[in-house]
Amino acid sequence: MSWNPFKRFFSPKLIDTPTEIDLRRWASSHWIEYQAWLFHHSFITLHEWQQLRTTAKNWHYQPLISIVTPVYNTPQHYLEECIYSVQTQAYPHWELCLVDDGSTDAKTLACLQQLATSDRRLRLHTLLKNQGICRATNHAIAMASGEFVAFLDHDDRLAPDALYQIVAALQTEPRLDIFYSDRDMLSSQDLRYMHLFKPGWSPETLLSGNYLFHLLVYRHSLLTTLNGVQEAMEGSQDYDLILRAAELDPQVKHIPKVLYHWRQHQNSVSLAHEAKEYAYVAGLRALQNALQRRGLRGKINENKTLWRGNYRVQLEPLPREQYHILQLTTLENYAQKINQAFQQYPQISALVVLTVEALDECAVAELTSWLQIPQVGFVTGKVLNAENALLHAGLVLRPQGTPLAVYTPFPESIAGYMAVTAIVRNVSTPHPACCAIKRDIWKKINGLDENYTEAYGLLDFALRSATHGFRTVYTPFARFVAQSPWQTPEQWSATDNTLFVNTWQEFLQQGDPYYNPNLTLELVDMGLNLNDYFCYGAPQLKEIAGES
Repeated sequence: MSWNPFKRFFSPKLIDTPTEIDLRRWASSHWIEYQAWLFHHSFITLHEWQQLRTTAKNWHYQPLISIVTPVYNTPQHYLEECIYSVQTQAYPHWELCLVDDGSTDAKTLACLQQLATSDRRLRLHTLLKNQGICRATNHAIAMASGEFVAFLDHDDRLAPDALYQIVAALQTEPRLDIFYSDRDMLSSQDLRYMHLFKPGWSPETLLSGNYLFHLLVYRHSLLTTLNGVQEAMEGSQDYDLILRAAELDPQVKHIPKVLYHWRQHQNSVSLAHEAKEYAYVAGLRALQNALQRRGLRGKINENKTLWRGNYRVQLEPLPREQYHILQLTTLENYAQKINQAFQQYPQISALVVLTVEALDECAVAELTSWLQIPQVGFVTGKVLNAENALLHAGLVLRPQGTPLAVYTPFPESIAGYMAVTAIVRNVSTPHPACCAIKRDIWKKINGLDENYTEAYGLLDFALRSATHGFRTVYTPFARFVAQSPWQTPEQWSATDNTLFVNTWQEFLQQGDPYYNPNLTLELVDMGLNLNDYFCYGAPQLKEIAGES
């Protein structure tokens, strides 16, 4: 008998609980490695789902979440599955605000009417003519009565525990304003693949493109303050919204779980990047507006070396007289040398510290340009060897203290996972061989700790600065080359490492906030963390997926 997860849709009984076969099929992937990961980290049995439901019903704080979904000529199968994924949420306190944006497909209209009639939690508003996704979205937001608003596209799907994970976070952090989660894609065969494991809240990464995507949940009052989405930004309205929200200093929470499934089909941006050219043009406008609002001057272009939706912001650099270049030949007495330089040049606003050589005249200017953002205290660049292989494209902190140098020694042409080697993004610490340091934080944090003899003094300084709200930026457009033998993090001082780990043990155990915990810390290629993979064989994985 063929599987039909929607056979109960038109039953008079209210849909409230998924079936075991639904949960199995919804954890199936094209990729065997991802299937292994899903089995260990994203598969929920019906018993587990029921336990989540019981827990949620016992929470003291149970806010209503309004899910807003504009609809336009959605294929019936996709629309039914989208709505079903909401109806079977483990967290029960939700409403689905559906706005039909003048659909002409009779099957879409009939499906909406029948489902809305059978389930009081589905609220339907029909527009007489097509008004565009922005107006339809704002209509849906206006319908919402929940304390929080979640965005769900009409052909996508929520994980069964999506809303549960949002409200679980609110139990301990009730003042959170914005939530986002990891996501993956649904193929035309309805199988999961193309996972997107995101970093924690990264304001400068956001200037390179909208890395948040879905699932995205806002506090309703914040959306009201922002006046919803802007019609002028049609196609990149979500990107414009988060850029404007970021300027209000919201409390943002990343939930490192795959809670959203983005469907791939013929007309979707996920499959056909040219399907909505206007979306990328709107993204450029959204970024330009953001710079103007923030009082930053610079140029914005698409990053032509990458796929669509990636941008390059070129900020105006600091005037040359405002910074000093400290060229070092060794990392010995690193902290002491930086402290002495700041003391020797009291007139400078930034210090550029290098043990490497700039590949072009723009490299140092690119480094210093990002320091004009008030919350950015450090900037670090890309370092190559003589063969154009990567030596540094961002460091990841690990529990044992020794940083992971991602994509070392891959060719420079490798953009990497989420294009990490090729976009401006936030990292936890700069590299001691290549960094710019803002004088303001040196004064505020009382300089570098000279108990460190080498590189770890800068890492410690960056983490102390982060506790005061200062961030570090990596830019691949500041390119340097190491002419002398390169010292890897594994070769840095063992004594400094011990001091660093003892000082930052709790932070390091929690994990680097700019690196997703679902990715490996053992290899440089940012692959899946599959430590449990070899405990289970392929037959067991197929059994979980419901395959013979």
